[in-house]
Amino acid sequence: MTPTNQTDFTASNASYVSAQGKMALLPNYYKWTYSALKPYLRGKVVELAAGAGYGIGTYIDQTSKVIAVDHDPDLLRVLKSQYTDVETLDVDLLGDWEELDGGADAIVMMDVVEHFEDDLAFLRKVHSKLKPGGHALIKVPAQEALYSQIDVASGHYRRYEEKMLRALAASSGFEVCLLRHINVIGSMVYKRKKNNKSNFSKTFKSSQLKLINLLIPLIAAVDSILPGPGLSLVAVLQRPE
Repeated sequence: MTPTNQTDFTASNASYVSAQGKMALLPNYYKWTYSALKPYLRGKVVELAAGAGYGIGTYIDQTSKVIAVDHDPDLLRVLKSQYTDVETLDVDLLGDWEELDGGADAIVMMDVVEHFEDDLAFLRKVHSKLKPGGHALIKVPAQEALYSQIDVASGHYRRYEEKMLRALAASSGFEVCLLRHINVIGSMVYKRKKNNKSNFSKTFKSSQLKLINLLIPLIAAVDSILPGPGLSLVAVLQRPE
């Protein structure tokens, strides 16, 4: 069921762009999912596939510079209107990234790596843009067994297990500082919806997303004590000194 051609990639990118409006209803979700990464978001930070920048507000005040990268000019304009002190770059992440200089302290990829067929080549490019000691901050969909029509519609080549992500990190030259599951409750909901042929966020009504946003603090608290794998994996990978 994996996407295999440019038509699939273009369709999944359109799905990603259209889903941004729905994600604007979930500010508490961004606070939660970025919380484990915040200690590493210092200095010069690059966020890849930043979209409309909903996550940037969770950490911008603790950085010296933020560079937001996307390949949709409309999303970049929305982002720039919200954060006038953020540098925006239109970069095709399927390309060679020549627009990006090196020396980043941190590079953020929230639900990005799974969109690339050659995830090893992708992370090696990330490695090359970090300064020694810098961190790659990642969130990816978890649990191979959950791979479904939603993943296909979203342009995901795969879902990850911890072992897979550790092996990918090692092969691309990184050391693992943190790796853990989050959103156990979300994985339960996903199992019920996995045959939908659309982006996961688009399977919810706006009213439902607003309610979920209000419940996020409770969901996060419960998530920390629930056993079992979550819907996502978050990881902090370090380029060795």
